[in-house]
Amino acid sequence: MQQMRRDRVSRLSRATRLSRATRLRVLFLTILVAPLGVGCGDTLEPLACTEQFEFGLVVDVHEGTGGPGAQGAIGVAIEGAFSDTLQLVDDVRLVGAGERPGTYDVTIRKTGFATWSASNITVTADECHVIPVRLEAVLIPVVSINAFPSTQKAE
Repeated sequence: MQQMRRDRVSRLSRATRLSRATRLRVLFLTILVAPLGVGCGDTLEPLACTEQFEFGLVVDVHEGTGGPGAQGAIGVAIEGAFSDTLQLVDDVRLVGAGERPGTYDVTIRKTGFATWSASNITVTADECHVIPVRLEAVLIPVVSINAFPSTQKAE
């Protein structure tokens, strides 16, 4: 009977030791991993947004021949009654919908090329800025219908 009691106490003390060791591991891992969560939105500090102005739409424009196509192109982004003329940034890029989330229809026109368009382009935002949506517009040259050779015979 005494031997049984010692065996039982010995088993309990081993279980307690394992339990304590397990608890220490958990505590150690918690202390080690807890700092990794800082900055994930769980802090009480105010969010520091930058003053950088973000455009919601960034359209890279190329001609079907492979060259840059933004020079001379006119772009418009429309959401309901709101209309925004896209701004030329360089030879390739038009931008618009600055700091304005929404769902846009985008149209690009250029003389000598077919009109390019994209519908239902959704621009979202986080706590500070819009999340830019990048589009690629390939402008296809328009072929003239009057390009047929003359059928008159020389006399």
